[in-house]
Amino acid sequence: MLKMFDTRELEEFAANLAMDLGRRFPPASQARTDTGAKHQLKVIMEGLAARAVRYHEQNRLGVYRKAKLANTFKWKLKELGYENEFAESVTKDLVTRLAVR
Repeated sequence: MLKMFDTRELEEFAANLAMDLGRRFPPASQARTDTGAKHQLKVIMEGLAARAVRYHEQNRLGVYRKAKLANTFKWKLKELGYENEFAESVTKDLVTRLAVR
């Protein structure tokens, strides 16, 4: 029962997802509006979503843990220097893909 509230591994996974996005699509790139940047972001997000879905299947995330993953991901993006609007947009995309799986 108490394991449900231990989210250290989940937080580390979400932070790693955010850092991977930061490495592959740096905060300076968020201002780009060309089709190449949009395609690059789409491909990166598909990869991150696939990793999140695999993590969900292995760890059976409930509503609380999905919300924790999303929150940690979003706040790590903000720490990395992304604007709030961008962080919310990609977090919503990740959570939507995770919900649909």
